[in-house]
This record gives sequence, structure tokens and C-alpha cells, in this order.
Amino acid sequence: MTPSTFTRLWKVGKPFWTSERRWTALAYLIAVLVLLTANAGVSVYVNMTAGRFMTAIEQRSVSDFYYYLALYAGALVVATPIQVFYGYLRTRLALVWRTWLATSLFAGYFSNLVYFKLLGNKDIDNPDQRMTQDVDSFCNSSVGLFISILDAVVNVVTFIGVLWAISPTLTYTVIGYSFVGSLIVVLIGRALIGLNFMQMKTEADLRFGLAETRREAESIAFTRGEAIARKQAESRLKRVIDTLWSMAGVNRNIQFFTNGYNMMAPLIPAAIIAPLYFAGNVPFGHITQATMAFTIVFNGCTFMIAQFGGISSYAATINRLGGFMEMLEKIGVEKLPEGKSVEVVEADSIVFDHVTVSTPDHARDLVVDLSIDVSRGGLLVTGPDGSGKSALLRVISGIWTAGRGRLMRPDFKRVMFLSQSPYLPSVTLREALSYPCIDNCADDTRLAQVLEIVGLGQLIERAGGLDVVQSWRDFLSAGEQQRLSMCRVILAQPEFVVLDEATNALEGENEKLLYGLLAGMGATVVSAGNGPNLARYHHKVVELAGDGSWKVLPAKTYKPTFSFVKEDRIRLFAERETENKSTENNEGSHER
Repeated sequence: MTPSTFTRLWKVGKPFWTSERRWTALAYLIAVLVLLTANAGVSVYVNMTAGRFMTAIEQRSVSDFYYYLALYAGALVVATPIQVFYGYLRTRLALVWRTWLATSLFAGYFSNLVYFKLLGNKDIDNPDQRMTQDVDSFCNSSVGLFISILDAVVNVVTFIGVLWAISPTLTYTVIGYSFVGSLIVVLIGRALIGLNFMQMKTEADLRFGLAETRREAESIAFTRGEAIARKQAESRLKRVIDTLWSMAGVNRNIQFFTNGYNMMAPLIPAAIIAPLYFAGNVPFGHITQATMAFTIVFNGCTFMIAQFGGISSYAATINRLGGFMEMLEKIGVEKLPEGKSVEVVEADSIVFDHVTVSTPDHARDLVVDLSIDVSRGGLLVTGPDGSGKSALLRVISGIWTAGRGRLMRPDFKRVMFLSQSPYLPSVTLREALSYPCIDNCADDTRLAQVLEIVGLGQLIERAGGLDVVQSWRDFLSAGEQQRLSMCRVILAQPEFVVLDEATNALEGENEKLLYGLLAGMGATVVSAGNGPNLARYHHKVVELAGDGSWKVLPAKTYKPTFSFVKEDRIRLFAERETENKSTENNEGSHER
């Protein structure tokens, strides 16, 4: 592990042991340590009993044989429940830790729009895996490795005295042999830390890509894009396999050394103790006792060798989680430099006061120095693709801050945002309709009434009832999804409604119905879109030119100007294609 890995281990691990769950965790840890100590004591007793048992056999003492046999069996019976509960409580401790750590990461991830801001961050891949699989791996490995290290230390300290009493030479030998072996394994296998990190990343990329293919299955099927999807999957798989091949090469080199190294170990106690037995200096049972003690001390001292693969994987997990937590903290308190963010002030209406909206990297201004008061009746933001329509709405929502100027807007409790693709998690119909309401939501009669208003009166029957969970993305068409979002507006009765192309899948009558309902509620509406009939539902129109400039026009007399630019481009493109074909034909005739 590098120093940064140790720093990140402290960063990831410490908060749990100072949290409100620390007393529960400490209770489990103390219980585990008590069982560990008891297990070590039983092991020492078994070791001494085994030595006397073997001496009784060598001396043909029938009474001692049965006596020590009974003691030996009794010790094994006592050891069984100790070992079972020792493992069980380790698992419970890991689960308590995982629950707390994952919940803590969720809190950071879903606060201050961090989950949204991470979308464009190239340093943090697959945050979903880091908060689930990596957390699980970290907690299990932390508990397992800590207890295993402590177990190894206890066993070494306990049995080193037993081994020393039998042979100081054998004691020095096992320590020296273990140290040299551990050092060699670390030198051979240190590349595994980086490879484990890459393996986790590539595996997560592969799973994410396949999940994305499943999510976009219909689009792929319409365009017959199976070949491209397959090629992308094969490319991601190749990166996984290449990393695993590299890991296999390092593990092969480790095994070349450790196989012979471990095979030699059992010969050492016999080689040292047997001459003492032949000389009559020790009883026969000391050979068995020394071998058992040597094995336990050797296993404790070579813990690094036995667990090297797990330790390298653990170090990679620490770096992934540590990097993720550092990014959560950075983004969670992220502030743009002075003069490079739109100032937001709470007010009773939506007012743009000399607002300039920039791209997130501040390389280009999308809208320059916009000043407008969104009065009752609403505002339509329109313009060619890429002109900044959605960016303006995102400034209102607070998820786009790059720019300058001041925006006044009401408290979010008074505003509702509708996107082109409504958020529809796999929940019950009641929950889907009531979102984002949690408590004191509408009753069954009101829900059925609202569905009838938007033309979804049969949906309750189709879905199997209000309390049946469905995958609404698959269950409803795009137009039905947008109509369901209309239900949410009717139920919530907000004072301000912001729609980002939220009616582009609706037929004219349904679009007219939505805006009629909003007008009937007295809501102030801000919409973005290029629909031919959208202007009639608003009081003002802001037309963006795409170069930062804009103009405000009355909605009643508004006629779009950017559409002519688009038609000119289409005509110019057709003319160029005709010229190219004519040139190719002329060149062909000259060749002939």
C-alpha cells in the first residue's frame, strides 16, 4: 500500500468508529475478540494434549491413551461453537458497518445535486458500484483482515513460547524463513494493487454497458444497431480479459515461489527436532507438538503471503472508495470563482437580471445578458438546437450555475419542473402519480378523477390497481408518460411550472389540455421548446439565436425566424449534394 492508500483507509474507516453506531460495533468487536482469545486458548490446550496423546501411543500406555483421547475429543467439541459464533459475529459486524457506510455515501451522493454533477466527471467511474459492491468488499475485507491479523498475532505470541520451550533454534528458523518469504512475495506481487483497481473498473464498465444496451433495447432494435452494440460489448470484455491476463501472470510468478516455499516448511520442524529425539533429549510427542506449533507460528508470520491477493484487492477498493468520498466532498462544497456563477435570490416571481449562461467549462456563452420578468401568463423559451433553451431552465432549477448575473425565483416548494422524459421509478401507480408527495397524498377517488381528466381513465385497470408495482418506462408510451406527469401537476397545484419540452410526445389536443389545465390553476408557466403551437399558450417569447443574442417578442404575434435559417441550410446541403454528384459523373465520363 502507498502512503495515500493508508490515508484513504483512515478517511473511509474512521467515521464509522466515531459515529452513533460505534457502541454497537464495539460490542460486536469485543465479542469477536473474546471468542478469538478463547479459540487461541483451546488451540494451545489441543496442542499440548495432542503431544501427550502421541507420547502415550509411542509408550504403549493404554490408560494414558484413552485419557488424552477423551480430553482431545472434549476440546474439539468445545472449539466448535466458539469457531461458529466467531465467524457469525464477524459477519454481523461487517453488515452493520456496510449499512452505515452505504447510507452515509447515499446522503452525500443525493445532496447538493452531487449525483447530477458527477455525470460529467471522468475521474469517478461507476459510482453505483462504488456505493454497493465496493462498500461490501471494503467492510468484509476490513473486518476479515483486521481479525485475521489479530488472530495471527495472538497465535504467534501464544505458540512462540511453546515453540521456544521445545527448541530455540526452531523458533529462530521459523521467524527468519517467514520474513524472507514475505519480502520476496511483496516484491513479486506489488503490481497486483494497480491491476485489481483496473479489474474493478473494467468489470463495472462491462456491466454498465450491457445494462445500457438493455435500457436502450428498443432504439437499438429500430436502427438494427446490434452489430455496434455487440462490438462495444466485445471491446469492454477484451479490456476485462486483458487485465485478468496480466493479473494471472503476476499470480503465476507468486505461485512459482510460494508452492516450493510452502512445501519446504513442514520439513523444517522434523529436520530440527528428529535428531533431538534420536539422541533421547525429547519424547516422541514433542515432534507432533513442535510440528503443530511451528505450523501455527509459520502461518501467522506468513500471513502476508497467504493473504497477498486479498490485501492487494483491498488496497484497490480503498483507493476507489477514498477517491469517491474525496470527490463527494469536493463537489458537495464546490463553489465557482467569483463572477463565474449565477447568483440566485429567493423572490415571489422568476426574474432574470442581466443573466449570462455559460457552458460548464466557461468556454462559450450560450445566452448573454438576459433581463426579463416572467409575469403571469408565462414565458416560452425557443430557438434552434444548441442555443441554450434547456440551459436557461436548468438555471431556474439550480442545476446549472455557470455564468453570471442574478436570478430571482420562488422557493422550490412553489415550483414544479417537468422534463421531456418524466422520472418514473418502478413503484406503485399511487406512488408514481403522487410523486414527489410522500405524506398526506390524494385519496383513491381523487387519483382516479385526475387520470380521467388527462385521458388515462383505464390505467388503473390496466395496471392491476393503484398499489401494484410496474416498470412504467416499459408499461407506458412516451405520450402516456407525459400525461402521467400532467397528473402530478394537477395533484400538486404549484404556483409556477417549468416545462422542458415536456409536451413533445403529446398530440395537439393533449398539449392544449395540459396548458388549459395550467391556466385554470392560475400557474405561471415557463416552457422550452419549438412546437408550432406552443407560443399561443404563453404571454411572452424569448427567441435565442444560438450565438448568445436573444430577443423578446409578444406571443400573440410571434413567428419563428430560426426555422428559415434551418430551411436555408437544408436547401444549401441539397444543392451541394447535387453538385458533388454532377462532378463525380463528369469525372467518370472523362475517365471513359
